[in-house]
Amino acid sequence: MNRYEENNKLNRAHVILLMLFFAALILSLIKPKSYLTWILEAFPIFIGILILIFTYKKFQFTTFVYALILIQIILILIGAHYTYGEVPLFNWIKKAYGLNRNHYDRLVHFIQGFISAFIVRELLVRKLKLKKGIILSLLVICICLSLSAFYELAEWGVAMIAGEKANDFLGFQGDIWDTQWDMFWGLIGSIISVSNFYKIHDRYIDRLEKHH
Repeated sequence: MNRYEENNKLNRAHVILLMLFFAALILSLIKPKSYLTWILEAFPIFIGILILIFTYKKFQFTTFVYALILIQIILILIGAHYTYGEVPLFNWIKKAYGLNRNHYDRLVHFIQGFISAFIVRELLVRKLKLKKGIILSLLVICICLSLSAFYELAEWGVAMIAGEKANDFLGFQGDIWDTQWDMFWGLIGSIISVSNFYKIHDRYIDRLEKHH
């Protein structure tokens, strides 16, 4: 397969991922529990998608990372539709195992840390040309934790403005340590990502750079 054919194959894959995003977006918008909560939860998605679209010609992530981004978006849209504390499957798990809360938000923060690590790592390797190794991994983890903390601060700011209307958006479920747990699971996700899956990521990076 020549370079032109390879690029066309990649572009088709990216178009398919974009179409799947719009399908998930529409499904999430159908009768959500609260349109206000939906907007608050989904707003970062629109910012991220716009950035990816407007920078696409200058920088393309590997299809591997784009697919992971779609997974992260779908999980966020599910939380936006039901609110994180009311996702049905995790309500069933809560009742079945006698848990004290719906743990869907914990899963999402773990996945966010896990996937964000690949995004950050790819930018550092391909744009800044940082050498692969333990220093790179530590830097990725620190950046992911910083992003997680920034998001929690943004949530706090929104809550201060919206007041009680932001309760579903915050999703504390009575846990005073919810913010710390969210950052912790994001941290664990990023650590697992860079320590166990970097070789898979490297293969996709090498394959992409070979055809550019």
